[in-house]
Amino acid sequence: MKIGIDAKWYFEGPPSGKRVIRALVDHLIEQDRKNEYWIFLNAKHKDQPFPAGQNKNVNLCYVWAGNNMLSNVFILPFYASKFKLDVTLYQNFITLFGHGKKVAYIHDALFLSNPEYYTIYERVYLSPLKFLTRKADAVITVSEIEKHRLLEFKFADNEKMISVAHHGVEKNFRPKEQHSVSDIERIKTQFNLPDRFLLYVGRLNLRKNVDNLLRAIPILRDKSIPLVIVGADNWMKSNHATIIDELGISNRVLFTGAIYKDLDIVYSISTVFCFPSYAESFGLPPLEAMASGVPVVVSNTTSLPEVCGEAGNYVDPAKPEEIAAAIDALLSDSVLYQTKKELGLMQAAKFTWSDAAFKVLQCLENCK
Repeated sequence: MKIGIDAKWYFEGPPSGKRVIRALVDHLIEQDRKNEYWIFLNAKHKDQPFPAGQNKNVNLCYVWAGNNMLSNVFILPFYASKFKLDVTLYQNFITLFGHGKKVAYIHDALFLSNPEYYTIYERVYLSPLKFLTRKADAVITVSEIEKHRLLEFKFADNEKMISVAHHGVEKNFRPKEQHSVSDIERIKTQFNLPDRFLLYVGRLNLRKNVDNLLRAIPILRDKSIPLVIVGADNWMKSNHATIIDELGISNRVLFTGAIYKDLDIVYSISTVFCFPSYAESFGLPPLEAMASGVPVVVSNTTSLPEVCGEAGNYVDPAKPEEIAAAIDALLSDSVLYQTKKELGLMQAAKFTWSDAAFKVLQCLENCK
């Protein structure tokens, strides 16, 4: 079977999208040596080494990727016809043209259920997604809650059209004891990290609800533990500096900016991971934190209970006092802390990229 994979985000793209695409592609190629693959990569990354590029069943094709939607709709189908592909997996936008079956990998449809978190430009850009997805031969998404969202907004006529392939967690996300002391000390020095700290990892926008996490800090009984925030500023961020000044907690909040290399170590040395997001399609950071042996305080909304299971310490994201109480419970009760740590490790072990790749491959092969 000839399979095309839209991997234009493999080297560069949205932070979570890049990690998802890279992991899926790597594990698909590792698992499957019988099908023949055409991996579509961004043309500007032609000089970057592709790990599995030497595999006999892997062909690399570099394409224009200046606009993901236009590239998918007009460029990829040209190559699908040229190589007579049996099926092509598209990130979000599929095409109405080209040879073979078309499978849409939909990361989320939050722009429809939660439009308040998107700019007008983003909503316009994403508006063709529903129409195009309805023309797909199959749809893959990342959680059961996201599958229900796609059905609610009529991305498919029946649930049999939609397969769920949960994200996995990479093996480098592991407990502190499995990292070297020298690496830990290096990272603590590099980012000026204390011995104990609360951690948030993710985008800094309204949907992620960092504001209410900040408002929980002065409510904590533990007045010494700081909050470390890992993430790059982006649109629709709140004025965090103003909130921090109003709360008088400038000495308890550290912004590191985005961290890509060594993020696994940062997770592992944190005390509690906090993720009070208003809406998610999956929620990769809490999964990575659990795999790193760190208890998680997460929202009781959307996909997070599906991802965190019994390991989650759930809160109403609109209530800073609930966020603070959940953090305090973990910090003050060593038995609860250890229980949630162990449950988190067990929960994280259920999510692997090998399983995700297997489910994606099943969907692609069912399109024969």
